[in-house]
Amino acid sequence: PAVEAHLRAAATRELPPRCHELAAATGLTVARVSVRNQRSRWGACSSRGVITLNWRLIQMPATVSDYVIFHELSHLRQPNHSRRFWREVEGMCPWWRDAERWLRRHGKEIL
Repeated sequence: PAVEAHLRAAATRELPPRCHELAAATGLTVARVSVRNQRSRWGACSSRGVITLNWRLIQMPATVSDYVIFHELSHLRQPNHSRRFWREVEGMCPWWRDAERWLRRHGKEIL
């Protein structure tokens, strides 16, 4: 419990500023970023521009957590998983396939 509390606090401190930083770098604006204890997803993006991130992202390599953030930011432009969406992701995060592979291999170890 103490380790989890420490990691959650670190995630709450670090992930929202990183999300805002990556949004600004891609010319996007995020209404708000929240960090939650989600069991079945790494992140979400609402139609109001609110990005929700799983606190467990803090335990991943930075390239993987950045990919999850870029993935959610891409939903601000494409609120779906169409080809246009994946082109958005590719433009923001060319290493997204490697990050997806990492999540498939190691994601269940973190949840």
